[in-house]
Amino acid sequence: MNRTDVHGTLREMWETRPARPRDDRQVAGVASAIARRYDLDPVLVRIGFVAAAFTGIGAALYIAGWIALPETPEDPAAPAHRPRPVLVVGLAVAAAVSIGFLFGDRGGVVVPALAVLALLFLLHRSRGDRVPRPVGPVADAPTAATPGPSLVKEDVPAPTPPAWDPLGAAPFAWDLPEPGPAQPPARPERPRRFPVTAVTLGLALLAGSATAVLLLLMGALVASNVPLVLGVGLGVIGAGLVVGAFLRSGRGLIPIALLLSALTWAAVAAPLDRWEAGGFGDLNATPTTLAQLQPVYQRSAGDITLDLRQLPLSGTGQVPTTATLGAGDLTVLVPADTDVKLNGSAGLGDVSLGGQKVSGPGAKLDVEDLGADNARSGQELVLTLSTGAGDVEVRRG
Repeated sequence: MNRTDVHGTLREMWETRPARPRDDRQVAGVASAIARRYDLDPVLVRIGFVAAAFTGIGAALYIAGWIALPETPEDPAAPAHRPRPVLVVGLAVAAAVSIGFLFGDRGGVVVPALAVLALLFLLHRSRGDRVPRPVGPVADAPTAATPGPSLVKEDVPAPTPPAWDPLGAAPFAWDLPEPGPAQPPARPERPRRFPVTAVTLGLALLAGSATAVLLLLMGALVASNVPLVLGVGLGVIGAGLVVGAFLRSGRGLIPIALLLSALTWAAVAAPLDRWEAGGFGDLNATPTTLAQLQPVYQRSAGDITLDLRQLPLSGTGQVPTTATLGAGDLTVLVPADTDVKLNGSAGLGDVSLGGQKVSGPGAKLDVEDLGADNARSGQELVLTLSTGAGDVEVRRG
């Protein structure tokens, strides 16, 4: 494959892009349009968007498809509406800027975006010649015209007038059938599909309940194992989506899978065991001696602020302390010249020390900072700071 083939394929992908249908859509019809263009099941395409959402680019890809693919007009004879180029460029730039703000610190969207583009390119190369599925009902083929009754009077015995014309006023229409009551059009019978959604939800509930009961019998049913129970249910729903893709059913599982995925991800990123002890509310501490410095500061929810600027750290060795928070911001103030060793983590949030910063989810920062004088002097503060949902910040001054 040379450069000309790649350019030609990309040009063909743009020129033959499908229109978003009006009759089979969940949000804007992007997945349905792609499925009809390449003769795929729409559920498979929607699962692909859900998988892309976990890499941080799923929503941006769907918005891009919403912009790039025109919408099928209400009047089939009218041309499909296509957005203006200025609008397309503006929304694309806005989506790119949003991704940069959300995920720019990690740079983890470049590889998934290139992977998606490569998959679309290969899909068009292999199935680009497929005929798009029809958007609306197919019109019946015209039938041959049947000859009407003859208006020429023939030399035959006069027939008996029908019941609807007792006076014989319209003999030219006597060969028409007797009028009867109008019959309603027969409704086409829809093929019965396997209830994938209901069966999958039932199996997910049973699997999650069985896992919880098993953990209870083992004495391990604690908050930290909640992600395990959610993960079992999510696995069953994922299997149901795969089965439904082959049976063309189970679309109702998509919003449930999204919600359960978000809950599972949040439970993993912000461990629930930090909510089991420590109390609620803000905690402010300003120890002035090493004896007043507690080894552990803990809260389930709230903010923790430790002001360590008045500690006497003129000796030698290390001075450790730990602060754990379930949800909230954790701030530690230290002197400008004090040596600091930080082991910080945040499930959903940022961890920062001076000019060094790591963004979540799952942010971790292990660093040693010598302060403004950039030289070892006095005792070293060893800070072990962690929060489930919030920011961890160590400030000097």
